[in-house]
Amino acid sequence: MEFLHKFACFDCRVAFKRRATEKSDTGSAWQADSELAHRCPNCGHRMAFLGRNFRAPKQSDKQKWHAAKLLWEAGFRYCGSGSHKDPVLPESKVEAIEFVKANLKHSQKIAETNSWEKYT
Repeated sequence: MEFLHKFACFDCRVAFKRRATEKSDTGSAWQADSELAHRCPNCGHRMAFLGRNFRAPKQSDKQKWHAAKLLWEAGFRYCGSGSHKDPVLPESKVEAIEFVKANLKHSQKIAETNSWEKYT
């Protein structure tokens, strides 16, 4: 069984299911960031790994996409079984800003902080 994970381009506001890496036979997403290098078919920029549980907003919903981008930049990923006691990741920009400040030890904060502009 092949595990697919969600990758997104915040510039184009699109998300796709992809293998974690082309080299991985295990389907594991626990790869070095440099290995997670899928490209957006629209603009060619590198797409961000978000995890299997990411639900992409409508392309027109800029606020929800901005919230997802803020969470990704802060190191949060939509992964795990969901059986943790931490708060659910927010969907609005305002909630995401406060959430990042208040949840430094959240179980879904599994990556280093990053800048989308530098990442692409």
